[in-house]
Amino acid sequence: MNTSDLSKVRAWVDIDLGALVANYDTLQARAKPAVGVLPIVKADAYGLGMCPVVRALEPRGPWGYGVAAISEGIELREKGIGRRVICFFCTPEELDLAAEANIIPAIGDLTALDRYRSSARRMGRRLPFHLEIDTGMGRCGFHHADTARWLPRVLEACAEDLEWEGTFAHYHSADEAGIEPTQDQWERFQACVSRFPQGSGGVKHTAASASAARWPQFSADVLRPGLFLYGGVAGHEPIEPRAVAAVRARVTSVREVPEGWTVSYGATHRAARPSRWATLAIGYADGLRRELSNNGFVRFADREAPIVGRVCMDVTVVDVTDIEGVEAGSIATVIGGAGDGEVSLMSVARRCGTIAYEILTGLTRRLPRRYHGGDFEPRGEGR
Repeated sequence: MNTSDLSKVRAWVDIDLGALVANYDTLQARAKPAVGVLPIVKADAYGLGMCPVVRALEPRGPWGYGVAAISEGIELREKGIGRRVICFFCTPEELDLAAEANIIPAIGDLTALDRYRSSARRMGRRLPFHLEIDTGMGRCGFHHADTARWLPRVLEACAEDLEWEGTFAHYHSADEAGIEPTQDQWERFQACVSRFPQGSGGVKHTAASASAARWPQFSADVLRPGLFLYGGVAGHEPIEPRAVAAVRARVTSVREVPEGWTVSYGATHRAARPSRWATLAIGYADGLRRELSNNGFVRFADREAPIVGRVCMDVTVVDVTDIEGVEAGSIATVIGGAGDGEVSLMSVARRCGTIAYEILTGLTRRLPRRYHGGDFEPRGEGR
């Protein structure tokens, strides 16, 4: 989609790639990683389009990119991205695919280590991996206090078949108020890697967006930013990212309704006075959450209009009684903007009782993405 196509689109997402790059620079400057930055572009770059995001970040020379599925790494390779790609979650069957596509897997148990070692022998070359240490997250990884059991096997594999490129952990409570859980995990990580022979373990990485913003001293060698890049925060970050994504929707119709008139399924809202209601061409099939029914807002220029009635699959009704000039074809911002405005990403997430990650990744393919900002020309991209 390009700018001239906007008149034909019911709803879309505007993505400011210049703001995304600025957020990258902000975190990099704050955390000062010794080696570099590994942007996390999994889940289609949190719903904003992995390939356009990667193209925007490429001039910054990131150390690599992080994905969660082999298919995501393969897509990057197919798009010509030759930079390091690390896949943090591989099924056993995908380890061969990782080796063939030059994607570096995270290894967190001896079964996976042995299987990946077999891939290296079959391919006749040493294969790199990143070793995950479980310091309390509990999802996967070698237990931090059990090195006597697994470290000899890892060193044996690296002596012959594998290249131990990196070692990492993941903080479970970096978005909580207190520093203690993150500091405890950092100390466990440090104690574990101190048991490695000198020169082993490769680069170290522990910090995602929240910990890098709040406690850069726990960032190790490589930074792994995710949500902050895309304009969101996880909890108590002292710095605010620039807004990156804005969801827009057109008004399909505007009508006058009498006092007492009801709207949408279940008739959960009744007009308290003669009102003007506008129907927007966006609903939960586009990713607008039903939790915003009678509980959210949209913005027309600098004026906010409440959502009335239930959000439907394809449309949503808002009350524009006090806003002049709204008519069929007018454009509303449904999600977007900086700070704590009613339609900002973080405010919408709070109203839905969820997190910004889920709001962004829930934006469906029915919403075209339009890219602009900074040195990037306005243009549409396939996802």
